[in-house]
Amino acid sequence: MFGNKKRKDKENKNSAANSRESFVILESAYQEVLRTVGSRHPESGGILLGSREDYVIQKFVFDAGGSMSHAAYDPDTNFLNKTIKKEWEENKLALLGFIHSHPRGIDRLSGDWGNNTGDIGYLKGIFRAIPALQKFLVPIMFTPADGGPLKIFPYIAYRGNEEGYQAGEFTIIKDEQYRQEVKPAQEKEKTVDFNPSRLKGSVDYDLLRKSQVTCVGVGGANGICESLVRSGLGSIVLIDFDTVDENNIVTQGYYRNDIGKLKVDVLKERLLNINPRLKIQTVAKDFLKLSESEESTYIGQADLLLMMTDNFHAQAHGNIMGLKYQVPSVFAITYAKARCSEITFTIPGVTPACHRCAVSSRYDEYLNKGYENDVTSTGSTNFHTQYLNSSIGLLSLAILHHETLGFEFSGWFGKKWERNLIQLRTSPFYESNLFARTFEGNERVYSFDSIWQKIEPEAPPKYKQCPDCGGQGDLREAFLFHQSK
Repeated sequence: MFGNKKRKDKENKNSAANSRESFVILESAYQEVLRTVGSRHPESGGILLGSREDYVIQKFVFDAGGSMSHAAYDPDTNFLNKTIKKEWEENKLALLGFIHSHPRGIDRLSGDWGNNTGDIGYLKGIFRAIPALQKFLVPIMFTPADGGPLKIFPYIAYRGNEEGYQAGEFTIIKDEQYRQEVKPAQEKEKTVDFNPSRLKGSVDYDLLRKSQVTCVGVGGANGICESLVRSGLGSIVLIDFDTVDENNIVTQGYYRNDIGKLKVDVLKERLLNINPRLKIQTVAKDFLKLSESEESTYIGQADLLLMMTDNFHAQAHGNIMGLKYQVPSVFAITYAKARCSEITFTIPGVTPACHRCAVSSRYDEYLNKGYENDVTSTGSTNFHTQYLNSSIGLLSLAILHHETLGFEFSGWFGKKWERNLIQLRTSPFYESNLFARTFEGNERVYSFDSIWQKIEPEAPPKYKQCPDCGGQGDLREAFLFHQSK
């Protein structure tokens, strides 16, 4: 009978120990406690900081200015309040608790002596000062300087039951372990899954989730990338070596705190904030200097190539890459004063002509007549950028859905589509014979209109043979044409 009672008592004690709440501190914070409070006579102390998501103590700050004697300790509240504010603003570390040393033998918190004095009184004052705080760590310790071994009593108190504080299960973990295990798990719990329900019927979410878009040039085009990710795109490659400057704030949708940073890095952070599960690669490199292996990885594996740089030579190389790897491609530029924009696109097996066929006169100016582009973004506003981006984005969704049935963006182009040069007029002052002829006599057409031009593959006898696609009328044969040259 007595044996059974002893066994039962032992089981109860083990159960109580196993059910104790965790009291976890990082190794670096623990060592700082030992270096300061642990090396001094009682009474001294400091604040414990971390995240209230997990209550792991990540940092300890010693209260060097507190009033200390062998019998009492009064915190330097001015210093501690400034430190708490600074740590939250700079490091997002919140106040979790307070540790202080007691004379050896006094292993409980002192009572409430009024006016926020005594350990319990001080604890109640903290709860009153921070209404949102429900839990507070209040460990006390015996130090070797007091003539005995180090000992920590890891007490935890709750609002409304301050006198009923309990000892937690004291654990020290390596900082690296916390970064690799605890912190990622915490972030995973906080992650909000991307919810595509509003896209139903408009896009094939499963298709987009498995699709990869490579975007060359993410200045003004950062908005296209954002909207594609919001539409459900699962993978994206960003290629741009440029950094954000003050001019980009006006027309490209960047912010003052982005200045000096790589555009691909700024955009990566923004896209992951939209969908944390997005697969993203950033390449801070000149597109014209990619190795063949890099081209194969970043372009050859893409479902769509967006050539959003205004550099002629980069766009020309992009056309060759799109043909080589048989990747649908979109090209865009803005004309002088942003009064009109141009989009060309290719879909191997659907559009007979390539980008070079569409703008062959531009190639002639650059390659044979020494033309140097002097058109800048002066006159362009962010509205112009967004207007062009929206058009490119909608076109991109239509290209990605080309072989998928039953969605809003399905079936735009059929089996063959010859009108793959689009001009978007954004000002009534844009002078163009083409727009004048197309809308002649129609007073209801004024601005914000577009023309989809029919583009013929360039081949003899009507044209010189296109050096890129051969003008054969089937872009799927373009690579064979290059091999035969």
